[in-house]
Parts: sequence; C-alpha cells; structure tokens
Amino acid sequence: MKERYTFEDLMEITRRLVGPEGCSWDRAQTHETLRRFAVEEAYELVDAIESSVPEKIADESGDVLFQVALNAALAERDGGYCIEDVTDAICRKMIRRHPSVFGLDGPEDWDAIKRLERNHQGIMDELCEIPEGFPMLLRAEKMQKKIAKAGYEIKKSLPEDASKELQLGKALFDLVDDCRHAGVAPELALNRYLKEYIKNFEEDYKGE
Repeated sequence: MKERYTFEDLMEITRRLVGPEGCSWDRAQTHETLRRFAVEEAYELVDAIESSVPEKIADESGDVLFQVALNAALAERDGGYCIEDVTDAICRKMIRRHPSVFGLDGPEDWDAIKRLERNHQGIMDELCEIPEGFPMLLRAEKMQKKIAKAGYEIKKSLPEDASKELQLGKALFDLVDDCRHAGVAPELALNRYLKEYIKNFEEDYKGE
C-alpha cells in the first residue's frame, strides 16, 4: 500500500480490475449494467454533502470518480474511448463555456453556448433533450427553468374531466414551480423533509 495514491494510480488499479487477471465482477460489467450504480453513487454523494462532513464528501466523491474510471477502463479494453478522451472533452467544454475567463470570443450565457453547441432550433429541442431517466422532480424543474427562460408561461390548466392522476401530477408540477420561485431544489427539499420525518417518526415510535 502506498502512503498516498494519485489519479494515475486509480486508472492503473481500475485497468487491472477489468483485465484478464482482474475481478470477475468488474470484468463482467458494461456501460449498461453500470447505469444504476452511477445514479446510486451520485445520490450517496449528495447525502454526504448534506452531512457537511469533509471526509464523507471525499469518500463518496471517490466512488463517483471510480464510476468514471471504470466506464473508461471498460471502454479502453473493448475499443471505445479512453480516459484521456474524457478529460479532454470536459476541459474543452469548460473552456468553451467560459469564454471570458479563457480570453475567447463568444456569448457569456451558459444556455446560449449550449444551444449553439447542440444546434438547438427552439424550446422543443431543449425540452426533448432532458433525459427521461431523471428523477421526475428534477426533470420537472429542468423543464420549467428552460420554459421560463424562453419566456413562456409555466402553469397550464387541465380539462375539468382530467383524471385524478393528471390532477395530482399537475399539483406536483405546480409545487416544483413554487420551489423554483423560492430558489429551492425540489429534490433536495423532499430529501431533507424525509430525513426530518424519519427522525420525528423514530422519536414518536420510541414514545409509544
């Protein structure tokens, strides 16, 4: 064991795990099988950030970083892309999207730069690009931000004979809009309330 490991060490370890003499579980993974772990690790990082404990944040950040390394190592092994493609892509993207910081010409608005990069022709292109796999509160929040920025009305009425499911869906959508106006992320707000609810429930349960 080394006294301290580097990013290069991480890639060497990960390549060994997916190599011929590596771990059978890691070797068997694909980009598709790793999708749910990427989501889980991201949420665990959010949970660590909520704790405000630096050691936890660093540990969970490492798990997220390992997901990136594992995807890259599998791609390298199977002839897809390499970790240098990942770092090159993100560096170029950050430079493009902060032109004034890096002495480049171009729009300063992040969304405007993204629209140019992706050749978006209008608001529908942007809405259709929001991943359907997002948590629904997050997806609704993303939709509303794009719609509002484009100058359109957020809240829409439903027909009187709308199903209960649609009515409740609209109520949730409207609550997300309330969160947006309050500057509160709905996913994080619900997560924080659930933690508070569990704590209070435990106290009530013990009191019985």
